[in-house]
Amino acid sequence: MATNFFSQQDLARRNTRILISLFSLAVVLLLVLTNALVLFGLGFVDLQSTHAQPLAMQGLPWQTIGFISIGVITAVGLAVLIKWHQLKGGGKVVATSLGGSRIDAASNDPDERRLLNVVEEMAIAANVPVPPVYLLPEKGINAFAAGYSPGDAVIGVTRGCIEQLNRDELQGVVAHEFSHILNGDMRMNIRMIAVLNGILFLGHIGYYMLRSGSTSRGTLGRSSGGKNKNGGGLLAIALGLVVIGYVGSFFGNLIKAAVSRQREFLADASAVQFSRNPRGIAGALKRIGSYSAGTRINNQNADENSHLFFGEAISRWASIFATHPPLAQRIKRLEPHWNGKFPSPVSHAETTAPTTDSSSASSAAPDKQAIIQAVAALPVLLVQSSRQPLQAQAIVCALLLQHPEFEAEQIKLIKEQGSLDLLQHVDQLVDTIQALSLLQQVQLLQRTVPALKQLSQEQFLKFEQLILAMSHADQQLSLSEWIIINFIDHTVASHFKPKPHIRSSRQTDFSAVQTPALQLLATVANAAGDQAASQQAWQAGLSVLALPANTTMPDINLVTLSSQLDPLLGAAPLLKQHIWQTLLAAVAADNLESDTELALLTALALLLEIPWQPVQAKN
Repeated sequence: MATNFFSQQDLARRNTRILISLFSLAVVLLLVLTNALVLFGLGFVDLQSTHAQPLAMQGLPWQTIGFISIGVITAVGLAVLIKWHQLKGGGKVVATSLGGSRIDAASNDPDERRLLNVVEEMAIAANVPVPPVYLLPEKGINAFAAGYSPGDAVIGVTRGCIEQLNRDELQGVVAHEFSHILNGDMRMNIRMIAVLNGILFLGHIGYYMLRSGSTSRGTLGRSSGGKNKNGGGLLAIALGLVVIGYVGSFFGNLIKAAVSRQREFLADASAVQFSRNPRGIAGALKRIGSYSAGTRINNQNADENSHLFFGEAISRWASIFATHPPLAQRIKRLEPHWNGKFPSPVSHAETTAPTTDSSSASSAAPDKQAIIQAVAALPVLLVQSSRQPLQAQAIVCALLLQHPEFEAEQIKLIKEQGSLDLLQHVDQLVDTIQALSLLQQVQLLQRTVPALKQLSQEQFLKFEQLILAMSHADQQLSLSEWIIINFIDHTVASHFKPKPHIRSSRQTDFSAVQTPALQLLATVANAAGDQAASQQAWQAGLSVLALPANTTMPDINLVTLSSQLDPLLGAAPLLKQHIWQTLLAAVAADNLESDTELALLTALALLLEIPWQPVQAKN
């Protein structure tokens, strides 16, 4: 059964609310324990007198309790905000913190090239921008996806993963990580890192006090008279905070594990939906079972990021803290008739050699080939060019050369605001690019993202000014120009600009997004063709929205539509699903799916971060 990614995104959203609720309860528990620790540790409440006579509520030092509570909440809140600030750069921050180094999009290393090809294929299959890929220097077979949204996502893969897995198995692992992207797990996972950092912060304070005390015994241990009591009290508080930190760690890891395990089962199932090859991910899991290094990650930051990974990143002393289900359970769900035996370990040469056995033949089945048919259709020259930063810029510029009457002016802009080298590459690529269908052009644009993200900030800002000037050369904005400009802004600009594309999916009421939704519907209906077809598409969309048939179609204004993408992007998953079903109904109204309509839907799904697979839609 196909995964309903809208429902799973909504579940991830609800899981985030549960996480925040559990975090709030944990903070309340920390408040109670810390207050009790400080009140008794510093003598605000006499422990002996409470044995003789129970302390009445009105006898408590409420002013002191208030100050302590404010201090705890402030400390925990600052810890969360500091971690959140550290993670605002999205997936690349997580990848580098784990020791990952970015793989050059044009790498010719055989292992790296195989991995990048698989990531490109799965990105097209999942209809998300092709993400940058980071390689972790770890022997264990593992991988992760991290980021706030598909536009700033990265894929991280260990060295052991690319050396120990064959292509089908590697594809299964990568498909699993793309499932996390579309299931809405990435944003929840990053928030979990920040939230759990706050829960553990009081324990860090305790450790700091103990370390400080060990170098300053006069403060904690060698004071005399009245100071000795206070010094002992501070030592007790330090030890107590460490204990509280362990309590926080216990509940924090319990929360993290509980949220994570079920999402892993879902991502395994969704991976099959992308790769069309259950043997791929099942084979990878079996390979892990026979591999001595397993899925272990040795980086010091592995613990706080353990829920991001494909497999269990660190050893756990109890299964209730495991962030992933047991390997055997995961394999059984994918292959119910599995005999429970793990394959013998293989050499690196065996995993990279071309396979000709029956299992390889099954992985090359027609339905799997359908996933990458659009990828294979792109000329090799364009595929290779999309991986180089300068040539990727040339591709975008060539895509904007849509009107012969304004081409001279646009070429002049490339020469003046770009460079002669850029112009030369545009000249080499433009004829091949203009021969592509609009859908192929959108998919080619997807491929340029990793290379464009390799530009420096100065280079990108200069490039951004150039393409904006080129799009304004004809004093009007065509549909293809609108797609290109908004795509670059959504998927690449957020990598360089201070304000990333981080949004909360909170809006659940259609009335709040009705105006932009109708503008979007009108744009899709207009792509249907003549006036009669447009009206038919418009009416089909209104029917899904349960709006009156006499609702007037708004004038198409792509500039206005650009500004209206944000409220639609911030819609809750199930509301997005409703809007998307409206657009699909409009396209299907005449039972003809034109290349323009399919390209527009593909672009809108990318811009609105809607889980939709265009190849499936065509079948």
